[in-house]
Amino acid sequence: MNYAARSIWPEKSSVWEYLGAAESIEDFALMYATDKTLAVGTEFVVIEKAGADSDIQFFKVSRAEPYALTPASPRVESETTPDDPQQQPAPKEQSISEVWYAMFHHFLFFGKATATAFLFFLALIFIAKWGFNAW
Repeated sequence: MNYAARSIWPEKSSVWEYLGAAESIEDFALMYATDKTLAVGTEFVVIEKAGADSDIQFFKVSRAEPYALTPASPRVESETTPDDPQQQPAPKEQSISEVWYAMFHHFLFFGKATATAFLFFLALIFIAKWGFNAW
């Protein structure tokens, strides 16, 4: 099978650095790490070049001389991370129909809460008048 590999951490690469063929994806990953003499802790991704249903796996170099690899979890980093950690991301834009829908449901909730409070008040008056003969 044909595979491609590239480094993802700490020196992230945006192009496929290594192309070749191997019996399995693990064999290709070991070939890549050996040929590029990657340092311990380097993470990289290997993808099978088989079209839409390509297999993709992430590896981390766990030992050098001889090389050993362990599976790694993918690192997803946003391209638009703010420089200031205090800065909040922009709110999601909503369509006018979503706004009207939310306003209607808030109005409906307010009406239900008001009606419940009013009925509770009437129940207290009823209990006071006929239960305790207050008036």
